[in-house]
Amino acid sequence: MNKGIVLLVILAATVLLIGCGTQQQTSTGTAFIGGTEGLRTTFLPGSPPDRTTDGGTSGFSIVVKAENVGENNVNANDGYVQIWGLDANTYGSNIPDFRKYFNQQQGFGTELRSAVMNFDGSVLNGGVATIDFGDLRYMPTIQGDIQQKVWANICYRYTTRATTQLCVKNNVEQAFSGKQICEVEGEKNPQNSGAPIHVTSLKESYAGNGRLGLTLTIEHVGNGDNFFMDNVLNCNDVESNLDRGKVRVVFRDVQISGRNVPVTCQGLGDGYIRLFKDSSGRETTTLYCTVDVSGSSNVVQVPLDVSLSYAYLQHVERDLTIRHITQ
Repeated sequence: MNKGIVLLVILAATVLLIGCGTQQQTSTGTAFIGGTEGLRTTFLPGSPPDRTTDGGTSGFSIVVKAENVGENNVNANDGYVQIWGLDANTYGSNIPDFRKYFNQQQGFGTELRSAVMNFDGSVLNGGVATIDFGDLRYMPTIQGDIQQKVWANICYRYTTRATTQLCVKNNVEQAFSGKQICEVEGEKNPQNSGAPIHVTSLKESYAGNGRLGLTLTIEHVGNGDNFFMDNVLNCNDVESNLDRGKVRVVFRDVQISGRNVPVTCQGLGDGYIRLFKDSSGRETTTLYCTVDVSGSSNVVQVPLDVSLSYAYLQHVERDLTIRHITQ
């Protein structure tokens, strides 16, 4: 056989083996689908249309489509859509504040289910709903064509789940002298479920007296407008709203040597922490916590799970031209 052909066959087989090995490596140990979105929202084509006419002569609808591409279910009572930029009475609407809650939508069901990763790594798409503001007409008569902006605010409760593994070594000699099994000091690279707020960094350190220190960076990674405390569904994005920029942080107890050990954090008295804009304009904050591992006599890795809950605000917009019909 020609030596050149033999060489090409060997190279092709090598590339194939390397490719297969890389694919297996990237699919191992993935806890979530991931991503930076919760609900993906759009206007349905033609709803609203590009143009309508004055004097109540042409009817149309505004329909918002919501697809849950993240990894948290949205209950029917946990979201609403509100139309801004248009006066409801001017458009003949019987909804005074142009607001509809998800539970008012026929066919929505009890919840908008999340996307789900199957055992084989394939993804089952999340639920889809439509929120319809129908039978609208521009009632006044105008002198010439005008343009108005249709702006739909979408507000909904959402939760991010993040996980990593801690290295448990309960004395300073173990913590600093050896790298067997795991290392205490350093970045733990947390994994996040698909959602717009993430734990982007989690660093572990030895805090003395049988305690581990945890430094978490929580960051808004989505493209939405803002986020708020989740106790009340109020996405009023104004400076006077003191709930703005707050996230509820809940840790699951760490299981060590048969004990449920709580995670204790500074500045988390009411369970919420506020994110602030950094020099790049991204909302972020740092949280410092400790875990008492003094009851452990072994070197082990244990899961650390945390959830971040909030009410999230995003919007879609489109220009609407109103044309004057000559009588």
